[in-house]
Amino acid sequence: MKADEGSTLPLIIGLSALLISMVLVTAEVQSLVLVKARAFSEARLAALYIANQTEGFAPVRGLDYSEAALPVLGPILSVRVSSSDGKTFDAEVCEKWESPFGLHPAATICDRAKARAIS
Repeated sequence: MKADEGSTLPLIIGLSALLISMVLVTAEVQSLVLVKARAFSEARLAALYIANQTEGFAPVRGLDYSEAALPVLGPILSVRVSSSDGKTFDAEVCEKWESPFGLHPAATICDRAKARAIS
C-alpha cells in the first residue's frame, strides 16, 4: 500500500474559505430579508393607522395622508399613503439597506400594503 505524505493544510484552508464565504453571504441575505420585512410591517402600520384614524369621517379621494402617518413610523427613508376611493388606503414605505460587511452598495427597499376602512 502506498503511503500518502501530502499535507492537509490546503484542504483546511479551502474549507475555511468556503465556510467564511457562506457565513458572509448568509448574513447579507438575512439582513436584506429583515429590512424587507420591516418595510412591509411599516407599510401595513401606516395603512392601518390612517384607515383607523379616518374611520367615521366622510371619504376624501386623492388626499395625501403621508404626513399623518409619520409620527407612528420608525426611522424610514420615505412614506406615501393615499386613497383612490376614500376607503382603501395604499401605503408605500421605503427604507435604506446597508450591507453589514460593506460588500454591496446601499440599496433602497420599498414595500406596499393596503388597508380598508370599514364603516
